[in-house]
Amino acid sequence: MEEKVYVEEEIDLRELFLIVARKKYLILGFTLLITLLAVIYVSIKTPIYEVKSVVRVGYIGATLVENSNILETKLKLIFGVDNKPIIKENEAIVSSILSVKKVENFLEISTQAYSNEQALLKNKDVVEFLQNEYKYKIDEYILLTNLGIKSLEEQINYVENVTKIEKQSQIDFLNNVDLTTIENKLKFNKEKLQQYQDNINEISKRRNSNDTQNMLSAMEILNYQNLILNLQNQIENLNKEKQNIISEKIPTLKRDLEFDIKNKLENLKDKIELEKLKLTNNIAKNSEIVGDVQIEEEPIKPKKALIIVVAFVTGFILSLFLVFFMQFVNSMKKERE
Repeated sequence: MEEKVYVEEEIDLRELFLIVARKKYLILGFTLLITLLAVIYVSIKTPIYEVKSVVRVGYIGATLVENSNILETKLKLIFGVDNKPIIKENEAIVSSILSVKKVENFLEISTQAYSNEQALLKNKDVVEFLQNEYKYKIDEYILLTNLGIKSLEEQINYVENVTKIEKQSQIDFLNNVDLTTIENKLKFNKEKLQQYQDNINEISKRRNSNDTQNMLSAMEILNYQNLILNLQNQIENLNKEKQNIISEKIPTLKRDLEFDIKNKLENLKDKIELEKLKLTNNIAKNSEIVGDVQIEEEPIKPKKALIIVVAFVTGFILSLFLVFFMQFVNSMKKERE
């Protein structure tokens, strides 16, 4: 039974090959016709060229001017990428805008046109649009940084002049007010001291044989001596305070003044250097093309070799189908007859 089936299948295959052999010119002609049509198509079809560039999204410090995913969606909407625009003569299109995988601050921009020159110009248009769209952010940052530097320079000028004058006025206050007040108090107490001493001398001269009167005079002298002692203590304290102002307060204030001004100036100068460093190190930078723009020398469409090969294979398959279909129709007619 198995041998019979094998024989029948062998006969069927032989018959198929015979059919193909009989119709070989038809198969060859049909295949060549389809292939010729493909050749004519790729010959008259206007070639399309593509240009690609990788753009690094602008940044200010560690922050992008715009999130790359948001920027991708925004640019696609503006340039109608998702609407599948049709290429026209002398008018290129933006065919693709994609975020580079695993790199959040890069975009790949693809443009197509009937010539590389047009595609390149369109690609540059997209990049320039991106730069102009966020240029104000970069300029604003640079302007604010320069204003900050100017403000710091003004603060340096203030510290060098106004603060120094204010501190000097405190020293002058100690010299002109505190010391003057102490001097006046010393003068007053010395005058009082001399007056009390004169009073004691006057009382001493008034002594007589009256014991009661002498006792009263002695008590009065004792009171003056107590007053003199108090005045001497006050004079001593005032002299100490005067010496403290001259030898301690004023020198300390001067040292503090110099130290304070020096620290403030150093801090302000460090801040200025830091702000200037931000500008010189391009901490704020606009979007720009990274590397070379990829310009394909050969057109991406139509793919001539592929189309011709596919047309040849398709023509061959269709011709076989046509031959077998014709054989089937003839067989059906014979069976009816």
